[in-house]
Amino acid sequence: MPLRNVDAEQMHKEFAAMEAKQAILTNVGQKLLARIRPSSKYYGQGTEGELFAVCNGPDGEYRVLGGPGGQYRLSDVDLFAVFDCENLRPHRNSLSKPLPQKVR
Repeated sequence: MPLRNVDAEQMHKEFAAMEAKQAILTNVGQKLLARIRPSSKYYGQGTEGELFAVCNGPDGEYRVLGGPGGQYRLSDVDLFAVFDCENLRPHRNSLSKPLPQKVR
């Protein structure tokens, strides 16, 4: 069976388009922040307890896009909806640790 030819240039263009769309979704509309749960196998990524901007990706197991690992399952992160820069409110899946009071 012959190997499949991959158009690397086209692949890079498509990947860049996906990254651009993710950047727009992360910065426009409802702001979401996440932090990796201590129970997650990804807990060692990034700084412990650090909040990072995310967006909700397409349906699938790894639908939270952003952060040090690039993508996470909802079960791996606590989500926070940002209503203003001073106070955060937890998304319904946030089960661990108290809320931070300010985002820097």
